[in-house]
Amino acid sequence: MRILYITNGFPYPLTSGYLRHFFLIRGLSRHHEVSLLSLAGRTFRSEHAEALVPFTARVQTFGDSIARRSKAFKAVRAIRSLLPGAGGGRAIRQMRAAVQRCLEQDQPDVVVFSGKRTYPAIAGLRGIPLVADMCDATSVRLRGAMRHSGIGELPALGLEYLRVRSVERRLAREANHLLFASCRDREAIAGTNGNHATVVPNGVDLDYWCRRSAKLGRDTIVMTGAMDYPPNADAALHLIENVLPRVRRSVPAARLLIVGRDAPARLIEAGRRSGACVTGMVPDVRPYLERASVFAAPLRFGAGVQNKLLEAMAMGVPVVASRLAAEGLRTEEGAAPPVAVAGSADEFAAHVVRKLAEARLDPAPCTASRCFVEQNFVWARSTSKLEEVIAAVAARPIP
Repeated sequence: MRILYITNGFPYPLTSGYLRHFFLIRGLSRHHEVSLLSLAGRTFRSEHAEALVPFTARVQTFGDSIARRSKAFKAVRAIRSLLPGAGGGRAIRQMRAAVQRCLEQDQPDVVVFSGKRTYPAIAGLRGIPLVADMCDATSVRLRGAMRHSGIGELPALGLEYLRVRSVERRLAREANHLLFASCRDREAIAGTNGNHATVVPNGVDLDYWCRRSAKLGRDTIVMTGAMDYPPNADAALHLIENVLPRVRRSVPAARLLIVGRDAPARLIEAGRRSGACVTGMVPDVRPYLERASVFAAPLRFGAGVQNKLLEAMAMGVPVVASRLAAEGLRTEEGAAPPVAVAGSADEFAAHVVRKLAEARLDPAPCTASRCFVEQNFVWARSTSKLEEVIAAVAARPIP
């Protein structure tokens, strides 16, 4: 089939938050013709597009520098997006025109769309099956962010919540089928309606995320992730300020490595005060996971599947996670991930101390974690589920 694939962020490099689409497009390209239309942010480079060339018939990008805008500008943008007939900015208008050209010239069989921000590019689309990859329940993440943010951030978060929730409702009504990365997110947006919504989990490149060392590190706690993503930054601060001091009461030699790009100044300063290492951007995360005795994921708000947990588990690193982080890895069959689940800072620290002690006694990697990922989070299996959805949607008569 001919598939028009639309994303709100370019799916390369694989350190971006859009790697899900890279692997799904690569998988689809084995049996189908895929054309990609994507917003491209301020870090986009032409070589990024070249990485998608082997898997696509066409790649077209549309500039979007919204990340550079002020909070006031974003607030105004959020308000405007709630108005009837809102059409987005220049990049979105260009994308919408490109969508219409593709529909007329290429006559695709189905549109796969992802991105609440890019909804105006496909709003009111008629005459072609639409599969909306919601990925996660963004509105749930924003509600959580409001519980853990300062009062000055609440107005902007509230407006963004209203905008996102409005788009989620529209897509739930207009799309022929919805995709979600986890059961939790599907239940939050679509309930238990399995006929209209399917879980297509994120996967792991098991050949890449494979450890070389036969032993865990000693007294080393690691957390990875893009630190400009609010749930990650909040979790890293919580780990430094509330969990690490409790761990060091029992393990004075405990080291903490916060590994990820674009750490905010507050996080860097907190690391400096506590003696934790905030690395910033690194060329390869795997050596840090090789040094870990335990991986910490104390996320207090968020949604979707935490790729960083899957990557750590694939490399056999024992994991301590918040209930929220662990719940994102629950399978459709109800299987829970083999991780230690903690609530309060005291409970989280106690689990970390226990894992550090276990790694000193037996530094063998955690095989159960690797097996869980191999059985449940593989891109080939996710692509197959997506192909089944596309085939079923394309076969139905268009109302």
